[in-house]
Amino acid sequence: MGAGEISVAENLRALRKARDLSLDQLARLSGVSKSMLRQIEIERSSPTISVLWKIANGLRVPFSALLSRRAVRAQAADFTSRGTIRSGRRGYRLYPLVEFQPERPLEIYYAEIDGGVRFEGEPHQGDARETVLVISGSVKVTIGDSVSTAAHDQVIQFPAGQPHRYENPGAATARLLMTIDYAV
Repeated sequence: MGAGEISVAENLRALRKARDLSLDQLARLSGVSKSMLRQIEIERSSPTISVLWKIANGLRVPFSALLSRRAVRAQAADFTSRGTIRSGRRGYRLYPLVEFQPERPLEIYYAEIDGGVRFEGEPHQGDARETVLVISGSVKVTIGDSVSTAAHDQVIQFPAGQPHRYENPGAATARLLMTIDYAV
């Protein structure tokens, strides 16, 4: 693993052990098979965003708890320099910028959604609120029967405890900043 890579395996192992859960128990809680969890823990499988959400929900931790790294000094970096989280779907890329820490329950991501692409977002745990700031392009967010569309320099906010869909209705790649804050 390179210096800039995220160790989902290490974080998953630490979180599972801190809760004194076996792989079988976590499989039941998350809906992710025991064999897939083992493959992730031994770094033989790179999980998709959907699988990471299921694991995070099973552990009852924010999504980014599986991605956390402590910064040791101030450092400027491009939005994409920390690496992408695979979505399992072409045309959707998610980059962690600020990872969840218990003392600061906030996550920030940079996302790119290619034209015409849809992505189904998993519900977040607890009283989470999501804010999507559109840097360029446009994005449509659907939650149940509610649909909101925002374009360049606009924002959409919503309670994130339910399934939600992101869609780029345009042809150009949409670039977004997404924050998820958790009530404490």
